[in-house]
Amino acid sequence: MDQNTKRAGLLNWVVLLGATVGMLLVSRYVSSAAATMGTILTGFGLLVALLSYFHIGLLEREQFERMEMEELSKSRGSESLFDTAGADTFPAKRSREQFERFFIPTFTALLFVLEAAAAYWPWERLAVMPPMRTERATLAMSLLGLMGMILFLLGKYSSGLARLQGLRLLRPSSAYMLLSAYANLAVIGAIAAGLEGIPQVNLIVARLLCVVSGLAAVETLLALVLEGYRVRVEGRESRLLYESRLVGLLGQPEAIITTAAHALDYQFGFKVSDTWFYRFLEKALGWLVLAQFGVLVLSSCFFIVEPGDQALLEFFGKPMGQHGVVGPGLHVKPPWPIGWTTNYHTGQVQTFLVGAEPEKTETIAWAVGHANEQDFLVASRESIPQASAGQAPVTNSPPVSLLAVSIPVQYQITNLASWAYTNEDPVTLLTNIAEREVVQYLASADFDELMSSGREAAKDALRQNIQKEVDTLQLGARILFVGLEDIHPPTGGKLKVAEKFEEVIGAAQTREAKILQAQGGAITNTNWATGESFKRVATAQAGQHGNITNSAARALLFANQEQAYSAAPGYQGVYEQQAWLAAQAEHSGGDRKYIIATTNVPNIVIYNLEDKIRQDLLDNLSAPSAK
Repeated sequence: MDQNTKRAGLLNWVVLLGATVGMLLVSRYVSSAAATMGTILTGFGLLVALLSYFHIGLLEREQFERMEMEELSKSRGSESLFDTAGADTFPAKRSREQFERFFIPTFTALLFVLEAAAAYWPWERLAVMPPMRTERATLAMSLLGLMGMILFLLGKYSSGLARLQGLRLLRPSSAYMLLSAYANLAVIGAIAAGLEGIPQVNLIVARLLCVVSGLAAVETLLALVLEGYRVRVEGRESRLLYESRLVGLLGQPEAIITTAAHALDYQFGFKVSDTWFYRFLEKALGWLVLAQFGVLVLSSCFFIVEPGDQALLEFFGKPMGQHGVVGPGLHVKPPWPIGWTTNYHTGQVQTFLVGAEPEKTETIAWAVGHANEQDFLVASRESIPQASAGQAPVTNSPPVSLLAVSIPVQYQITNLASWAYTNEDPVTLLTNIAEREVVQYLASADFDELMSSGREAAKDALRQNIQKEVDTLQLGARILFVGLEDIHPPTGGKLKVAEKFEEVIGAAQTREAKILQAQGGAITNTNWATGESFKRVATAQAGQHGNITNSAARALLFANQEQAYSAAPGYQGVYEQQAWLAAQAEHSGGDRKYIIATTNVPNIVIYNLEDKIRQDLLDNLSAPSAK
């Protein structure tokens, strides 16, 4: 083992140690998520470089041991003494074999766990990191640039040394050094984007580095699994288990051409890499990539604004033309990153919610919890109980109620320049304005009126109040609608306010229903009593008049009958008989009558109210005895 190899391995380890510590300090100094992930990847390279340096030391000891044995065998003049030597004769070789058999797989498994954790654990936590300290960005980029240059130069030297001299143990650490250099370059770009007012790039770069760590973890796991099925041949060098081909590919992208050439040679059975086309492609690849990059930059000079939208055109962060606002259509701009465009949906009605955002869209009852509710204080007309004589004064708090709201506010951008440049975050500002106005209005509104007949007035008042504040702050927006449909008593907690509110409202409705029912009954009974009294009075009056008239008629009839009776002396019997027969005819009506005329018997009158006289009445009829 050459001494240069060991020194190169030590140098790689020391440089990666310094880069890890330096990137950690820079990430804390500037509070960058991308720098944090770059530090983690560089730390993986530090662990691999440390293992590689230790591995190089074991191989160097084994080489020295073999050389000593060769010198001893030459001085003895015979090798028969050492031909039968056991494993104890070569302790360095045994140590190296034990190291490769046990320690390297264990380290590789640990490396897999760390890479998987670095891909999964920071994914969401990087998004909640403190904002980047842009005032420290310039110094941070300078330090990262210096460390990246050192990593790149030493990584190139180490990878060239490993390729030219066949030093395979230097490949893992040199690949991680080059990957760390490229990661530093990406972190510098993310910090520069944050300095230009695009902080999202920082999180995007951090998550891309998380993806790299995840892919490296998958490769490490596959290498561990396949290592158990690898055929081991005596005297043949095996692939280093902790060497990542993915890291090597990312650190040395030019190796793709060599790998592709070997694959084509194997596939077609001849040296495709010796053909003129491959030679031309290998020489002109840089120019082809440059031309493609030029086409990509040229394509960024054109942009399209969709109908109903407007865009802001900026040149080095400053608006171009009249406030930088352009309408729908095809437009030309300076190439990226000199010229930037940002589209806004100015013709679209946009909506945000004040209060809770419902988790469900179907219609549900008040008493069913359907959102992470936010309660607001609402005034109430309930009176405070007065203290009676001799009691301490009542110290109850003013009557208030709780109300859970989900108020949609719809707005439209009317002045794009004011909307984009007057305030840093107009959407958040507009949301805060709406929340403040809602809180102030509910604190002065009446609960019962708001829940019943006062919603339309509340909508108009809230919309006007929000619009007034928007105009004062020159947001460049117009408030179109404020909805108060989803306002209800709170459903969360142990008190179950919504259920109790429903019980109170139900009791009030039941009371109103009973009052109306009683009023209806009273009206019905009063009208019936009035009609019945009128009927009875009218009936009594009619009876009175009938009785008076009948009495007068009977008196007049009696007087006339008496005159008729007295007018025919000696014939009163005829008159009586005629009157009796007339009475019989009048009161018997249409009944059937039988008259039996005899001269020697008294008169017998038989009444049969049936249609046919029964025969037994006639058979049992006996004649009276003669006097």
